[in-house]
Amino acid sequence: MKSINWLGLVAALVVGQIIGIVWYGTVFSDAWMAAMEMTEAEFVGTEWRMGLGFINMVVILIGLDWLIGRLDARSWVGGARVALAACVFFALTVVSLDYVYAAGNLPLLWIDGGYQLLTYVIGGALLGGLRLKAKAG
Repeated sequence: MKSINWLGLVAALVVGQIIGIVWYGTVFSDAWMAAMEMTEAEFVGTEWRMGLGFINMVVILIGLDWLIGRLDARSWVGGARVALAACVFFALTVVSLDYVYAAGNLPLLWIDGGYQLLTYVIGGALLGGLRLKAKAG
Protein backbone atom coordinates (compact mmCIF):
# COMPACT_ATOMS: atom_id res chain seq x y z
CA MET A 1 0.00 0.00 0.00
CA LYS A 2 3.01 2.25 0.52
CA SER A 3 3.87 2.25 -3.18
CA ILE A 4 0.38 3.26 -4.31
CA ASN A 5 0.25 6.61 -6.06
CA TRP A 6 -2.43 8.03 -3.76
CA LEU A 7 -2.55 11.42 -5.47
CA GLY A 8 -3.13 9.84 -8.88
CA LEU A 9 -5.61 7.35 -7.43
CA VAL A 10 -7.74 9.97 -5.69
CA ALA A 11 -7.67 12.23 -8.78
CA ALA A 12 -8.61 9.31 -11.05
CA LEU A 13 -11.38 8.28 -8.66
CA VAL A 14 -12.88 11.77 -8.56
CA VAL A 15 -12.59 12.23 -12.33
CA GLY A 16 -14.04 8.74 -12.91
CA GLN A 17 -17.04 9.52 -10.73
CA ILE A 18 -17.62 12.81 -12.56
CA ILE A 19 -17.38 11.02 -15.91
CA GLY A 20 -19.90 8.44 -14.67
CA ILE A 21 -22.37 11.11 -13.56
CA VAL A 22 -22.11 12.95 -16.88
CA TRP A 23 -22.01 9.75 -18.99
CA TYR A 24 -24.95 7.95 -17.40
CA GLY A 25 -26.81 10.90 -15.90
CA THR A 26 -26.75 13.29 -18.83
CA VAL A 27 -25.20 12.22 -22.14
CA PHE A 28 -26.53 8.65 -22.32
CA SER A 29 -29.24 8.79 -19.66
CA ASP A 30 -32.21 8.10 -21.93
CA ALA A 31 -30.37 5.61 -24.14
CA TRP A 32 -29.01 3.74 -21.12
CA MET A 33 -32.42 3.52 -19.43
CA ALA A 34 -33.99 2.33 -22.68
CA ALA A 35 -31.26 -0.28 -23.11
CA MET A 36 -31.79 -1.40 -19.50
CA GLU A 37 -35.57 -1.44 -20.16
CA MET A 38 -36.13 0.52 -16.97
CA THR A 39 -37.73 3.79 -15.95
CA GLU A 40 -36.42 6.39 -13.51
CA ALA A 41 -39.01 5.24 -10.97
CA GLU A 42 -37.46 1.77 -10.96
CA PHE A 43 -34.10 3.21 -9.87
CA VAL A 44 -35.51 4.69 -6.65
CA GLY A 45 -33.89 2.97 -3.68
CA THR A 46 -30.93 1.63 -5.65
CA GLU A 47 -28.51 4.43 -4.79
CA TRP A 48 -26.47 1.92 -2.80
CA ARG A 49 -25.24 0.56 -6.14
CA MET A 50 -23.28 3.76 -6.64
CA GLY A 51 -21.37 2.89 -3.47
CA LEU A 52 -20.50 -0.51 -4.88
CA GLY A 53 -19.43 1.17 -8.12
CA PHE A 54 -17.15 3.45 -6.12
CA ILE A 55 -15.52 0.47 -4.39
CA ASN A 56 -15.21 -1.30 -7.75
CA MET A 57 -13.42 1.71 -9.21
CA VAL A 58 -11.01 1.86 -6.25
CA VAL A 59 -10.06 -1.79 -6.84
CA ILE A 60 -9.60 -1.18 -10.59
CA LEU A 61 -7.42 1.87 -9.98
CA ILE A 62 -5.25 0.08 -7.42
CA GLY A 63 -4.76 -2.70 -9.98
CA LEU A 64 -3.94 -0.23 -12.73
CA ASP A 65 -1.49 1.58 -10.49
CA TRP A 66 0.23 -1.72 -9.68
CA LEU A 67 0.38 -2.65 -13.38
CA ILE A 68 1.70 0.78 -14.39
CA GLY A 69 4.41 0.46 -11.77
CA ARG A 70 5.34 -3.10 -12.78
CA LEU A 71 5.64 -2.03 -16.42
CA ASP A 72 7.56 1.12 -15.44
CA ALA A 73 5.08 3.27 -17.33
CA ARG A 74 5.12 6.21 -14.91
CA SER A 75 4.19 8.97 -17.32
CA TRP A 76 0.93 10.46 -18.62
CA VAL A 77 1.17 8.62 -21.94
CA GLY A 78 2.64 5.46 -20.44
CA GLY A 79 -0.16 5.20 -17.89
CA ALA A 80 -2.81 5.83 -20.54
CA ARG A 81 -1.31 3.14 -22.81
CA VAL A 82 -1.18 0.54 -20.06
CA ALA A 83 -4.74 1.36 -19.04
CA LEU A 84 -5.94 1.20 -22.66
CA ALA A 85 -4.41 -2.27 -23.04
CA ALA A 86 -5.90 -3.42 -19.72
CA CYS A 87 -9.29 -2.09 -20.74
CA VAL A 88 -9.29 -3.69 -24.20
CA PHE A 89 -7.91 -7.06 -23.08
CA PHE A 90 -9.79 -7.37 -19.79
CA ALA A 91 -12.60 -4.89 -19.03
CA LEU A 92 -14.17 -4.73 -22.49
CA THR A 93 -13.99 -8.48 -22.93
CA VAL A 94 -15.78 -8.97 -19.61
CA VAL A 95 -18.41 -6.33 -20.46
CA SER A 96 -19.00 -8.04 -23.82
CA LEU A 97 -19.73 -11.43 -22.21
CA ASP A 98 -23.24 -10.28 -21.33
CA TYR A 99 -23.87 -9.52 -24.98
CA VAL A 100 -22.21 -12.71 -26.23
CA TYR A 101 -23.74 -15.25 -23.85
CA ALA A 102 -26.77 -13.64 -22.23
CA ALA A 103 -28.38 -12.05 -25.26
CA GLY A 104 -27.32 -8.66 -23.92
CA ASN A 105 -28.35 -5.42 -25.46
CA LEU A 106 -25.90 -4.06 -28.08
CA PRO A 107 -26.56 -0.37 -27.25
CA LEU A 108 -25.82 -1.16 -23.61
CA LEU A 109 -22.55 -2.78 -24.66
CA TRP A 110 -21.50 0.39 -26.48
CA ILE A 111 -22.57 2.69 -23.64
CA ASP A 112 -20.93 0.66 -20.86
CA GLY A 113 -17.88 -0.17 -22.97
CA GLY A 114 -17.37 3.47 -23.90
CA TYR A 115 -17.53 4.47 -20.25
CA GLN A 116 -14.99 1.80 -19.34
CA LEU A 117 -12.64 2.86 -22.12
CA LEU A 118 -12.79 6.53 -21.17
CA THR A 119 -12.36 6.01 -17.42
CA TYR A 120 -9.53 3.51 -17.83
CA VAL A 121 -7.50 5.71 -20.18
CA ILE A 122 -7.99 8.91 -18.18
CA GLY A 123 -7.45 7.06 -14.90
CA GLY A 124 -4.28 5.45 -16.25
CA ALA A 125 -2.96 8.80 -17.44
CA LEU A 126 -3.57 10.30 -14.00
CA LEU A 127 -2.00 7.33 -12.23
CA GLY A 128 1.01 7.40 -14.50
CA GLY A 129 1.60 11.13 -14.70
CA LEU A 130 0.21 12.79 -11.59
CA ARG A 131 2.75 12.31 -8.85
CA LEU A 132 3.93 14.13 -5.77
CA LYS A 133 7.36 15.64 -6.19
CA ALA A 134 10.06 13.81 -4.29
CA LYS A 135 11.39 15.75 -1.31
CA ALA A 136 14.83 17.19 -1.86
CA GLY A 137 17.16 15.34 0.40
